[in-house]
Amino acid sequence: MIFSSFKEIAIKNYSYLSQILHQQFLEKGEILNFAIRRIKKKSLNININLSRHIFITGLARSGTTALLQSLDSTNDFGSLRYKYMPFILIPKISNIFSKYLINKEDNKIERIHGDGIKINTNSPECLDEPYWLNTTYKKYNFSKIITPHNIEKKDLEGYIYLLNEYIKIENKEHLIIKNNNAHLRILDLSSLLPNSQFLVLFRSPISHAISLLRLHKRLIKIQEENEFVLRYMEMIGHWEFGKGKKPFIYENNQEINLTRINDTDLKYWLKQWIFSYEWILKKVCSRKRSNIKLVCYEDLCNNKNYLDSFYESIAVNPEKINFNFKNKKTDILGEVSLQTKDLNYANEIYRMLRNESYK
Repeated sequence: MIFSSFKEIAIKNYSYLSQILHQQFLEKGEILNFAIRRIKKKSLNININLSRHIFITGLARSGTTALLQSLDSTNDFGSLRYKYMPFILIPKISNIFSKYLINKEDNKIERIHGDGIKINTNSPECLDEPYWLNTTYKKYNFSKIITPHNIEKKDLEGYIYLLNEYIKIENKEHLIIKNNNAHLRILDLSSLLPNSQFLVLFRSPISHAISLLRLHKRLIKIQEENEFVLRYMEMIGHWEFGKGKKPFIYENNQEINLTRINDTDLKYWLKQWIFSYEWILKKVCSRKRSNIKLVCYEDLCNNKNYLDSFYESIAVNPEKINFNFKNKKTDILGEVSLQTKDLNYANEIYRMLRNESYK
């Protein structure tokens, strides 16, 4: 199982060969540079208007993976899967090696998050971010923070070429792509890809903030025990939590506000929730684009009419879904009273987001 990243990250153990392959194909070196150059060359004058995909985004821990697995269970869509790592940027190679992996359903292992979601080599995951890291991100200084950013047409053409290659490999007409960072470029993506759909997940602010904090602490401990887990997360652009965490910043004063709070404090994560979803509400929802849809995680879990209506709105037959959404009750540990003002504001944003999600 040299090339099976899903198992290695689940048990937090990487062979020496696996580490070298990840570094060469995802982190640095001529192989990575060659992969990006090849994508750019192959994508010249590609027709991006033909693209019809479903993009899932939102802050981490908002239910994006659950929704991804739900849609994947229909077998109507292709996706980027663990079995294509670490060769994700060279589709032909990833396709060759993926055929040597065992994809039995009973081989599923709980993912590193410790949240009960199980994965195997055939599970879909957020694996397109390495492309953006080596193209668009190079034009910005994202050393400490990550901000909303614009996409140049040539970078988008390369991205669509990459997705088209996986459409062929997956033998499907459309892909579902989950990427929590995609909300930072959703304005450009939704404008340049009008035939694609963009689903923005949100979740009750206090339970969401607590979930983020718990995973942040969990990953810090794991990364202290195994340094390569940190490097792996940086290679694939997962900066939401852990030792390599970089905050999402949407306005200049927000970075100052966050640096005043310890990131092991619940207040920090509630602030991050507010900054992110306030921006989505004001800058994204205000555009009234028909291909952007807000999706409330609690309603997916608790409201069957909402769930069925949602599936129908994206042309998915609810009867084909083989997945149950679970809304675990969160123990707030008496911490809510510490941020009453922020929590009230967050709940108001949540209320407005829910109203938008029913439109």
